[in-house]
Amino acid sequence: MPKIAVLGKDGKTGQAVLARLAGLPDYQYTENLDAADLLVVSPGISPRDYPAVKIPIISEIELAYRLNPSPVIAVTGTNGKTTTVTLIARLLDVPAVGNIGVPYISVAKEYPCLAVEVSSYMLENIVTFRPHIAVILNLTADHLARHGDLAGYAAAKKRILLNQTAEDFVIYNANDPWVCRITAEAKAQKVPFAAPNKLQEDYMAARLAAKLCGRTDAQIDKVFAEFAGVEHRMEKVGVYNGIRVINDSKGTNVDSTVVALESEPRHKHIVLIAGGRDKMTSLQPLAEASRGRLKKLILLGEARERFARELKEFQPLLVRDYDEAVRESFRAARRGDLILLSPACASWDMFQNFEERGQYFKELVRKYAPQS
Repeated sequence: MPKIAVLGKDGKTGQAVLARLAGLPDYQYTENLDAADLLVVSPGISPRDYPAVKIPIISEIELAYRLNPSPVIAVTGTNGKTTTVTLIARLLDVPAVGNIGVPYISVAKEYPCLAVEVSSYMLENIVTFRPHIAVILNLTADHLARHGDLAGYAAAKKRILLNQTAEDFVIYNANDPWVCRITAEAKAQKVPFAAPNKLQEDYMAARLAAKLCGRTDAQIDKVFAEFAGVEHRMEKVGVYNGIRVINDSKGTNVDSTVVALESEPRHKHIVLIAGGRDKMTSLQPLAEASRGRLKKLILLGEARERFARELKEFQPLLVRDYDEAVRESFRAARRGDLILLSPACASWDMFQNFEERGQYFKELVRKYAPQS
């Protein structure tokens, strides 16, 4: 009977691993690393913090894949993963799991397939994990503190293709140079797409995945028409005295915030709330997307000082917390304007995750929004 140790057992993923192991007669959990045959690591723990052990180290998605026979549609990329996985799950009427918030390991039942959102962290320690359909949406600078540089980040993402064969498929963004580079030698059958803009990448990729699984365009169009989006990603909070409010707390990197800004015309009508834990990527794309669109820039969190220096042309207002940020955003906005929370940063300096950040933002909006 294999004995399994878990690194990061107090987190959501670790707890899910422990819960699943408790119901498996062929596996045994142990806290004694010296007695363990296998170490399962949570994705949030950096390889720099792994203990020095001689036993195999695997990720939660690797163990989940070994335990659940359901074919996998795995989605990765820098931005758009959650929307794409959610769409695929709805199109195929199957669970959406993984980095989306529901640990893959928690699914014991067999399904026609599973839609799994996989991050670069999750892919670091796979061994046999083999998606029947892999989806790679895009690749821009992110998580460089862990991966070192963009090439290291790309190498981690490329592992999604590691065990695929000619019987499998990879759906990939033909407009993205890095994605084209990492799929160049893929053994799977290649299914490229070229979206007219970044906002359409997730829909095009989801459509291709659904069609590979036998869905018709009519069936797909019906689901798309009914889809209201995912929480915290360009989520419409409301309109208050003509002021629109959008919660894009899931905009945890510069590229994601650029997409959010570019969805609006250049009318100098956006009050942008940004900042959080800095990922130390270039802010030049953010500056370009902001020109002609920003009415006011409000900054907070650990990143606010660097953002303020590099985005000084927008005369940013630095605030202490989200309470002050939301109050000041409504003071700056007028009828026809947009208040946009799209931090371009991680949430971990002030919140447990981007969901908690987005939920708190919405609560404050309801508190401070002008009443009609």
